[in-house]
Amino acid sequence: MKNIKYIVYDYGGVISKKQNKELVNKMCKILNIPAQQFFSFYTKERKDYDSALIDAKTYWTKTIKLMDGQIELKDIDKLIEFDIKSWLDINKDTIEYIKSIKGKIKLALLSNMTFDTLEEIKNLYWIHYFDTKIFSCEEKVSKPDYKIYNSCIKKVKVEPQHILFIDDSKANLNAAQKMGMNILKFTDCENMKNIIENEYVLKKIGTNTYFL
Repeated sequence: MKNIKYIVYDYGGVISKKQNKELVNKMCKILNIPAQQFFSFYTKERKDYDSALIDAKTYWTKTIKLMDGQIELKDIDKLIEFDIKSWLDINKDTIEYIKSIKGKIKLALLSNMTFDTLEEIKNLYWIHYFDTKIFSCEEKVSKPDYKIYNSCIKKVKVEPQHILFIDDSKANLNAAQKMGMNILKFTDCENMKNIIENEYVLKKIGTNTYFL
């Protein structure tokens, strides 16, 4: 079993559920595109938005241009609203598990997140379970760029071999692994719990070792 001193969680698809399909469909209706085309357009300019290099209106204006589309300003406001809300469905099982281990090990949140979404979650009760929080909008760089993992390592002040990083994205996990972190691909809370309990020893910095 491996000793770890910090568990670092992704937000979207781990702390939160996958993007809300009903709200995605509403965005598709405004954009006048089928749902199967949504993500190919949605992700192209997302890196700059997540990294706070462009704002929400600029992001959606650029995305709409990629589709050769034109919509009214009020519809862009609706897209922004639906987009933010689509990431706010919290995975309660994950939060309950994090709550159960927060006294046994240090916890961090490492997420690609816009300032608009961060504004919605920054005061929620569960955010305080995390000792360290690293957001792409504040770092001006997003996963899977190595710079954001390096920032995380510096902030948690733990060697990467003693960090477990949990994400649902293969690209993000591969980048973390290249930085020397242990990785766990999130599929559901029960699977995550079983892997942590069977493969890792939780050690809170400055205290005795804890076994789950």
